[in-house]
Amino acid sequence: MSQPTAATEPGPSILAERTLLGIFVHFIAILPFVGFVATAVIYLVSTHEFTRANARNALNWHLLVGGSFLATFVLLFGLDALFESVPVPGLLETAVFVPVFLLTFGAIALGFLSVFVWIVAMAKAIFGEAWEYPFAPAFVGADADGDRPS
Repeated sequence: MSQPTAATEPGPSILAERTLLGIFVHFIAILPFVGFVATAVIYLVSTHEFTRANARNALNWHLLVGGSFLATFVLLFGLDALFESVPVPGLLETAVFVPVFLLTFGAIALGFLSVFVWIVAMAKAIFGEAWEYPFAPAFVGADADGDRPS
């Protein structure tokens, strides 16, 4: 005589909608240097839409912040080297460096803002939302028209 089998639950149904990796990708993104690479790898290899959406959003933020720091670095040191080798009037040098200073200030502000937006993004992911970071263009995952993915 066979015994009746009890129906077992496959696990929390919440994990069918969202994954732990989709939530923790924002925490992983906080890690210096490793965060960008890990977020990109998660985006590329993940097959779960929630995880990919969160990784895409974190990656777009990384590209914005990293690109602003890279542009600041190149402009500051590139223009400094140029002005060392090519003499220019002081007023022109000042006029050129004011926008670079503003870009530097903006890049530093984005760096500090990163801590807060990563916390908000992870909290939103816990509750099932793939939150798009503010100010971050859709560098990754945009369709042919350049629109944000839905």
